[in-house]
Amino acid sequence: MGFHLAGIWVIVLLLLPNVTFAFLPTQNVPTQLRPTSMILTIIEQTGRVACTALPIVFGKQIAEQDLNFIVVLMGASLLLYYVRWIRFFIKGREYVQLFKPLGFIPVPMAVFPALYFIFLGVWLESFIFLIPALMFSIGHLEASWKIYLQIR
Repeated sequence: MGFHLAGIWVIVLLLLPNVTFAFLPTQNVPTQLRPTSMILTIIEQTGRVACTALPIVFGKQIAEQDLNFIVVLMGASLLLYYVRWIRFFIKGREYVQLFKPLGFIPVPMAVFPALYFIFLGVWLESFIFLIPALMFSIGHLEASWKIYLQIR
């Protein structure tokens, strides 16, 4: 446990497109979307906060961890996430682009960050990381899927 820049980079790399998104918001957001259940929202947000904070707190462990195939999977998840963000911006920041499938992968903009955090937990062999990653994934995927079903 301990602060290290490696932990910050794990988060910054994932959140970079979201920062751009904050300054270039979505266009044509539907006004009549049904909300996600409160319990799943709480699960997702709890997982999100933990997934964002833990790499900073455990940055030293991340920096000392041996690189292996799981890191490649994290990188692939991140790369595919970036590809979808680039498509979102190229297509005029249309809301529906956030939920369009990528081949056989439904809601890839939710799948890839979920996989990134799950792979981080597996790579570190840590339930402290894996449990929040699963919480975030369950809530995020369910919320994104519900929106996808409403707008497709």
